[in-house]
Amino acid sequence: MSLTVAETAPGVARITLAGRLDAAALASLELPFTATVSAGSRHVLVDLGQVAFCASLALRLFIANARVVQRRGRVMVLFGAQAAVAEVFETVALDQLMPIVATEAEAMAQLPE
Repeated sequence: MSLTVAETAPGVARITLAGRLDAAALASLELPFTATVSAGSRHVLVDLGQVAFCASLALRLFIANARVVQRRGRVMVLFGAQAAVAEVFETVALDQLMPIVATEAEAMAQLPE
């Protein structure tokens, strides 16, 4: 599992995840992901295009961090999920808690101006 961070625009961070979001990966990913989301007051885009599997623990990670971002008046958007991961999100209605879209352009469009 890997995590990379880039500033895509002023006030917008893109976190790119790659690999499997299983329990073993989350043990080493949770702290850097949360630290990145918590650093500063910015919108967060999470690129899931290279994530092949998403365990329920990852859902908790996304929900908890989306709430942190929302409390700061910002938005966290998930995008690019592969079919198997998107199906998990749909099953648990994760899109009711945060925007989930197909592309980075759609993710950027979810951000307030």
